[in-house]
Amino acid sequence: MNAKKKDDFQVDTGGVSALLNGLSDRFGEEDRRHRTDAVTTADRHNGTTADSRDTRSKYTLLLDQDDALSLDELAIQMRRRTGRRVEKSEILRTLIRLAETNPPVFAALTKAFDRPPAQ
Repeated sequence: MNAKKKDDFQVDTGGVSALLNGLSDRFGEEDRRHRTDAVTTADRHNGTTADSRDTRSKYTLLLDQDDALSLDELAIQMRRRTGRRVEKSEILRTLIRLAETNPPVFAALTKAFDRPPAQ
C-alpha cells in the first residue's frame, strides 16, 4: 500500500535552474571573460563546477613531524626556484611519475624499501 502520510510533502524545484541562470546572466560576460576558472551559479547548482570535473582521487597522507616539515620545506624550495606556488600534492604526483618513468629514481625508491625500518 502506498498511501501518503499526513506530513508527507513534495517540493517543486523546476524553476530553480531558471532562477539561477537568471542570476548568472545578470552579471554578463564581461565579468567572466577575465577569469578562466569562472563558474556560473547555475553550474554550481547543477554540480558541474571545476571540482566536479576533477578526475583526481583524494588520499589521506599520515606523516610524522619530520616528514611533514621536509615536505613543507620542499614546497618552499620549489616555490623559490620556480617563482610560483607549488602544491604539495603536485610534488607527490611528480615524484610518483618520476619513479614510474625514471629507472634510477625507481631503483632509489626500491633501495629505500630494502632497508630495515628505522626504530
